[in-house]
Amino acid sequence: MNSVKSETAGHDFLSIRDLDPRIKIISMTVFILVIGFTSHSAYLKFLLYFLTLTAFFIGSGINMKKLIPRFLMLFSLLIFLGITVFVFGNQPSLEKLDILWNLSIKSILILLCIGFLVLWTGIFHLIKGLELLKTPPIMISVLIFAYRYVSLFSGEAERMRLAKKSRTFKKQSLKNKIRTLVPMTSQLFSRAFERTEKIYAAMLSRGFDRKIQTLTLFKTNKKDWIFCSVFLCYLIALGVVL
Repeated sequence: MNSVKSETAGHDFLSIRDLDPRIKIISMTVFILVIGFTSHSAYLKFLLYFLTLTAFFIGSGINMKKLIPRFLMLFSLLIFLGITVFVFGNQPSLEKLDILWNLSIKSILILLCIGFLVLWTGIFHLIKGLELLKTPPIMISVLIFAYRYVSLFSGEAERMRLAKKSRTFKKQSLKNKIRTLVPMTSQLFSRAFERTEKIYAAMLSRGFDRKIQTLTLFKTNKKDWIFCSVFLCYLIALGVVL
């Protein structure tokens, strides 16, 4: 029985799943800054960054497939930027390739960092960690309402789409689709705005004071500081050795 407890305690100590959100935010923020200031020609560093993030995903039990929709959006943006650089840029072709490589690899790694931080922490614990790090209250409110109202807008849009589909009995031309879409867009914002007013009034009636309330009381412990110290030393070692 004691051996089982000791093995469980050792596993919990080695796991990075339950670290304090403040430690997660600080670690990933420093990592993003290091990636951003890394020279585009440091190919070995970028490989090590990717392997480090892969190890984090494996160690925390997060499936990287959850980021595929975000990567599709990023790749479409990178394709647009690549076309812009090659069409409107005055630099030689090699310099254009360097610019495109720099944008692509850093964007992918930073997206992995942000996606990992959100999936690793959870949105409300993440916002609570920002609050504990003394982030201005107005930014906390913006994050809370942005997260809440994105789902609200998507829900209203889906209901309107189903309503339109149930009332359309024949295939429409592109001109008719555009003609229908314009008033639907204005109606979507009107309906969503009315619901946001009701939701905000309901939140105020339940004691909302621009703070995130969680059942967990976050306190940093030995494991948090060991992880933060080891990770920062690892990043410093990469910058010094390579």
